[in-house]
Amino acid sequence: MQRIIIVLILLVFSFWPALAQNASKIGVVDGEKVFDLYPGVEQAQKKISDAQDDLRNAITESENVYTEFEKQKKSEAEKLTKKKELQAKIDAKAQETKKLIESISLKIEDDIVQAIKKVAGEKGLEIVFDKRAVLNGGTDVTDAVSEQLKKRIPLANENNLKEKKTN
Repeated sequence: MQRIIIVLILLVFSFWPALAQNASKIGVVDGEKVFDLYPGVEQAQKKISDAQDDLRNAITESENVYTEFEKQKKSEAEKLTKKKELQAKIDAKAQETKKLIESISLKIEDDIVQAIKKVAGEKGLEIVFDKRAVLNGGTDVTDAVSEQLKKRIPLANENNLKEKKTN
């Protein structure tokens, strides 16, 4: 029995350098910090906020239009038709707002993932976790990822380039 234990201990110690080497191939990144340092994040948040404000304004305007329409003593069928018409406009505006938010979010997420992959490749990391998911260890690549993102075209400038190309 003691021989088995000794053999197992020897095996563990013989593989220890390989295990230690693999442990150093794990990276961690502070996702919140990277997002906050993302170039153009303020402009992206403003675009989203403006789109949400536009949607709220459209809803308020539709409610006001319907209230005025009701005061005109129209038939129930006309009221229902008007209500459906206004609701369709709100639904279209909501869909437009949702698409804008999704496209901005996906762009930012894709840029961050690509930067993480590039830094991981440069540093020889096999896997990168969000820092919040790791209790101990790993190579912190947050600053390197943020620097990599700074090399990309900021989101606001990229949208301006697309607009100029279409004009």
